[in-house]
Amino acid sequence: MGAARSAAQVADGFRPWAEIEREALSLRWFELAWVPGLFQTKAYALATLVGEALTPAEADDLAEARLSRQAVLRRERPLRIIAVLDEGILRRTLDGDRAMMREQCEQLAAQATLPNVSLFVVPADVGMYPGLGGPFTIAEMPDGGRVAHVDSQAQAQLIDKTADLASLDRRWERIRDGALSRAQSLNLLREAAASWT
Repeated sequence: MGAARSAAQVADGFRPWAEIEREALSLRWFELAWVPGLFQTKAYALATLVGEALTPAEADDLAEARLSRQAVLRRERPLRIIAVLDEGILRRTLDGDRAMMREQCEQLAAQATLPNVSLFVVPADVGMYPGLGGPFTIAEMPDGGRVAHVDSQAQAQLIDKTADLASLDRRWERIRDGALSRAQSLNLLREAAASWT
C-alpha cells in the first residue's frame, strides 16, 4: 500500500479543475455521495476529510481552500450552476452530528434560491438510476469548449473527448429526468433541514 497523500498533493491534484471552475461560464454537476464543494459549509467540508491521513491544520487548510472556491458564485458574472444531488446526501451524517447537517441543508436551501443556481434532488424512491455510476461535472467554457471532471476513489480525471462528453451528456439527461422539479427539490431541502433539528 502506498503512502498517504499530503494535503499539498491533494490540492495540487485538484488545481487543474479549480482553474477550469474559475473560468467556466456554467457547470452541470451531479453528486451521488457529497454536497458539491461549491455549496459546502466549513463544518461539512471538514467532516468529508475525517479519516484521511491529514493533520488538523492540513484538514483546515483543505476545507478553507474548498470554501474559497465559492467565490465563483459571487463574481461579477456569477457562475451558472445546475446541480443534481442524490437524496442520500441529505440524509447522511458523520457520527450523528445533526447540527452540522441542519446547517448544511439550510445553506443548500438558501443557495438553491440564488438566480444563478438551479438545484435538483433525485428522491430515494427513484430506485436504481444512471447516477449510481458516480459523480461528474461538465463545464462550459467561454471559448465554447467543454470539459468534464469525473472523480473516483483513486483519482480525478479531466475529460475533453467529444465522444466521452456526449456520453456524459446522455447520462446527465437521464439523471435529470429522474429528479424532482426545482420547487419540489427546494421543499425537500427545507424538509431535510428541519428533520435534523
